[in-house]
Amino acid sequence: MAPELPVQAAEDLLSTPMFMLIHSFGVDLHYADSYIGKNYRMSRFDRLSTDGGRLDGSGIDPASEVPVRTDIDAEMEIYSKSVSVNEQVILFDGNKTLTKFTALLGQWIREKEDLLMRDLFSSSVSYINSTGGLNGDQPSDPTRNDFNNIENILLSNDARSMLTDIEAENKFSTGGVRDAFIALANTNLCADLQAVQGVLLKNAYPSQAGLRPEEYCSISRFRVFVSSKAAKIPGISLQGNTVYTVPMYGLEAAAKIEQNNYTSTIGYRPAWVVSSVAQNSQLYAKFAIARAITNQNWISGLNCTTFNPS
Repeated sequence: MAPELPVQAAEDLLSTPMFMLIHSFGVDLHYADSYIGKNYRMSRFDRLSTDGGRLDGSGIDPASEVPVRTDIDAEMEIYSKSVSVNEQVILFDGNKTLTKFTALLGQWIREKEDLLMRDLFSSSVSYINSTGGLNGDQPSDPTRNDFNNIENILLSNDARSMLTDIEAENKFSTGGVRDAFIALANTNLCADLQAVQGVLLKNAYPSQAGLRPEEYCSISRFRVFVSSKAAKIPGISLQGNTVYTVPMYGLEAAAKIEQNNYTSTIGYRPAWVVSSVAQNSQLYAKFAIARAITNQNWISGLNCTTFNPS
């Protein structure tokens, strides 16, 4: 038999892939206090009527109006994850393994938060089918008119844009970017986004300062961010293809609430606590979160398919 070949391990562990975190971007962040219940209430006063109000010299006061307040409640939820570590892993591989497991739990917290916000958008937003595409499906692949329709809906409901404009500069192959709403799309739509009339890819922005790596392009009044975990529903289009839901929103459309005494907790349980013979230790992570759509009029979105069906 040939002698066993020795194995030399690299000094550093390779990084663990993390998908783009886009679904908490742009939502309002609130902090709930401890010990006063798990329900968090956000309130908004409706506008006063602009009808009447003229003083005509008769001495009669205009009718008073009762302000109306809308309450939005969000319930705090707690999520957790644990990792069991055998003593032989530490004995033979060293303490750097524990460090990597701690980093993995931190990554799990961020990814889980992002997916929870994605699920909120999937279940609580009214989406409109794209109809202007050329793939013959229903909904179709997205077009400029589909984006313009959602822009018109948001503007008609007095939604405010989320991101400020980027002024044009004297640079070849670049263009100015308007103040914009946010759109969140699956990476499978990237080829379709490039084909939309008037699209401006991120590399063609006149300035790259402050841009997030998740941003892909600008279409009409929307800056589009992409993630491989953005929502999709397989097999439900007219032709049985995957439908991608793209939430599109402005300021104060949604909120994420963190509990100020229980958010992003990572801990360690020693082997003598976990195991009867002190061989297995444990790492754990916990976090609390509440989520809510705070104004249905300021968030909408598109159902769309790809030009090359998937």
